[in-house]
Amino acid sequence: MILVHAGIHFYTILPWLALITMLITVISGMTGTYLLNRSHRFLAKKKKVYSQLGLSEEEIERKIFWDATTLDLMKKWRAVHLPITLVFAVLCILHILSIFLFWNWK
Repeated sequence: MILVHAGIHFYTILPWLALITMLITVISGMTGTYLLNRSHRFLAKKKKVYSQLGLSEEEIERKIFWDATTLDLMKKWRAVHLPITLVFAVLCILHILSIFLFWNWK
């Protein structure tokens, strides 16, 4: 519905900005969630394989150190995603307020 709504008004900038930030927010959220879940599963699988091979806990931690570090960095993705979501919310609110401002109240 939002895509159809934004496509109707070619001459306005605010709905298009809201649409673009919505798409960026959705793509960022879906991609980040997918990659984070995939990394969690990958790390858990690697730990399981190493423990089945009979490695000690210390050796396992040493072997998965860089993967775990990468996972910790990926968790910081939310620090980027939340400001994008905030921009989207502000643009949506501005869009709704502008509708009421320019509404023909007769």
